[in-house]
Amino acid sequence: MLGFAFFLLCTITGAGGAAYIFYNYSQGLPDVRQLRNYEPSTITQLYSDQNELIAEFYIEKRIVVPMNKIPKLLIQATLAVEDSNFYNHFGIDPKAIFRAMITNIKAGRVVEGGSTITQQLSKTMFLTPQKKLERKIREAILSIRLEQVFSKEEILEMYLNQIYYGHGSYGVEAASRHYFGKSAKQLSIEECAIIAALPKAPNN
Repeated sequence: MLGFAFFLLCTITGAGGAAYIFYNYSQGLPDVRQLRNYEPSTITQLYSDQNELIAEFYIEKRIVVPMNKIPKLLIQATLAVEDSNFYNHFGIDPKAIFRAMITNIKAGRVVEGGSTITQQLSKTMFLTPQKKLERKIREAILSIRLEQVFSKEEILEMYLNQIYYGHGSYGVEAASRHYFGKSAKQLSIEECAIIAALPKAPNN
């Protein structure tokens, strides 16, 4: 609903109001270009002199993999679940926000969000999860900037390596190994569907 509130606010106030909001809430935001040196927290593995894994140390259980190591089926499933219009929007998706608003009104509660993959990445990398209008506006600004600096493929690769999949697993590779005991590139279509669905309710 906060996403819709931002969209509605911009619609009501017009271009001038939107420009003021953009300028006002842009102050103090981090430079998204720092993600050019994207180096998230990963697993440190300790091996014996016989090359046997004997221990793992991590703050966030993550194994970063490039896009060519992530199966196309998992990418397609993720886009279908999280952001079907990913390749067509500019960081925020007004249609998705409006659709979520209608769905939530019909349900009488929040059952669907309107955030894009780019917005989710912005929130995860730069902001807090607080459900406040100010945070949502800043998230939208950062998302637009991300789309200006990075390609869609770069954004999607960072998202798939960064997002939380439950049970201490961050990124698709760690999630795949935790839930199915194998690399993401070995997942079946059914397993891809399960992994793609996890970010919406990872603790379940």
